[in-house]
Amino acid sequence: MQYQIDKNLPLPLYYQLKQIIMNSIDEGIYQEDTAIPTEFELIHKYDVSRTTVRQALNELVNEGYLYRKKGIGTFVSPQSKIDEKYDAFNTSIYKIDRVINRNGFVCKTEFLDAGVTLATHDVAAYLEIEVGEEVWFMDRIRYADNKPASFSRSYFDKRLVDNFDNDAKKASQHFYQYLESKGYKISIIREKLKPGLPDKDVKKALSLDDKTPIMLIEDIGYLEDGTPMEFSVSVLDVSFVDFSATFKRN
Repeated sequence: MQYQIDKNLPLPLYYQLKQIIMNSIDEGIYQEDTAIPTEFELIHKYDVSRTTVRQALNELVNEGYLYRKKGIGTFVSPQSKIDEKYDAFNTSIYKIDRVINRNGFVCKTEFLDAGVTLATHDVAAYLEIEVGEEVWFMDRIRYADNKPASFSRSYFDKRLVDNFDNDAKKASQHFYQYLESKGYKISIIREKLKPGLPDKDVKKALSLDDKTPIMLIEDIGYLEDGTPMEFSVSVLDVSFVDFSATFKRN
């Protein structure tokens, strides 16, 4: 499959490039212990900046997908090393809408789009399905009062719900309650947070300037028996929120 960066999608370009490289690894286009294309080649193939390429590659190295040989190039890690990535999620401490409300804003959700797409490497791994299987996606923007604060894209296995595209606009307002009405109660949420600065597409979607910090958030919603039900990626303007949590020490 030929993967491309979608500059109309308000997700950071480096994040999209990461997904492309991971998909290429999963499909065997880039083999274990072999070099991936150079920074120069990636810049020209995907029409992105050197900064975008370096951020994508640095994160893939830090997360175990790739490793570097000084003066030689960047190589694909053995599969056993890549598998360690999926233990990286920690206990969830918040939900975006509740955090926005707690910080004195009224959170409103706007439905953007829904449909069917093919599971990428990350989506398939987190939902425990095969790469390339059909999944539903849903795009939403959350507002803090009248200013866009977050863009989110959610995925779940297409086989689990029929005709979701007909329900998506209504479901977008209270998505977990919708899933529960279909017999799927989300009991556990795990998430991974990554701070950063917005690229031009995220700035346009959320009306940000160059210095506004963002948080890239990956969520997995699990059923009571531990089955992964939903995977989502969100970009959050953190100027609207103050993160805090209280834990009980055992």
